[in-house]
Amino acid sequence: MVWIKQIVQALVIVLLQVLLFNHLQIAGWGFPMVYVLILMNLPVQIPRWLEMLIGATIGLMFDIWSSSLGVNMAACVAFSFLRPILLGYVLQDVERVKGEVCSLSIGRIDYVKCLVFLVLIHHLMVFALETWSWSNWWIVLLQTLISSVLTILIIIGYDIFKQ
Repeated sequence: MVWIKQIVQALVIVLLQVLLFNHLQIAGWGFPMVYVLILMNLPVQIPRWLEMLIGATIGLMFDIWSSSLGVNMAACVAFSFLRPILLGYVLQDVERVKGEVCSLSIGRIDYVKCLVFLVLIHHLMVFALETWSWSNWWIVLLQTLISSVLTILIIIGYDIFKQ
């Protein structure tokens, strides 16, 4: 039953990302990438290889829609690789978490800590790989910061609304 809920939630997030958030920009600097919520909310008990495969699939799907040649795929795989490590570090007792990772299951502060770190890493990878040059590093950092704040606020709003 949990998987059905996860799949429906993922489909809703994908549709929102494609139909709404891909067209939402803040002065050409901020681009919300809310689809990382799908990866963030995966169950803790999921096998590591499956989590990485889901991350690669979601990233590839958004690469196809945005014609970005593997940028999202690389960032999503990095997100999927780092998430269990970070959750293990933040939560000393990972086994107590049943079902999906959300603010109710791990606590709001720990959830926001994990979310901020993972979103920053994901967005930094996306913008650094898109730019493929550090000559304009300040643009990469500015886009990363603005997009991360926008994404995190939307995800926290969704999490609060969901409760």
